[in-house]
Amino acid sequence: MNTIIKISIAAFLLIALNTKAQHSTKFKEFNAGVYLDGLDEDMFVFPGVSFLWGKTTYFSNNLLLDYEYGFALPTLITGKIGLGIGNSNNTVVLGVRPFPSSVYLQYTRKEKHLFNREYGRNLG
Repeated sequence: MNTIIKISIAAFLLIALNTKAQHSTKFKEFNAGVYLDGLDEDMFVFPGVSFLWGKTTYFSNNLLLDYEYGFALPTLITGKIGLGIGNSNNTVVLGVRPFPSSVYLQYTRKEKHLFNREYGRNLG
């Protein structure tokens, strides 16, 4: 997981230094989901919710930087940062969530409808 975080940070810095933002969007969002630890009969299932503040910055070359931070249950705090492609109509983002640690793939349509799949240490 540390290698993924290092590569992501390097990519974010490289892109941020070499491109100029066209525009950005700030947002607030409420999320609800289910955490699954394992996929067998001993599976641990736990519901979770979060309220996040975020910002998506769109660059002139169809790249974007998306980050969010806020309050969550059961972890109390959470956040994530991702790099993606797209525009205000459709985006695909690959990123990391430092706590609880996971990587995610996210699709957003018209900055309103978000579909997200996260892979933690025990999920795969």
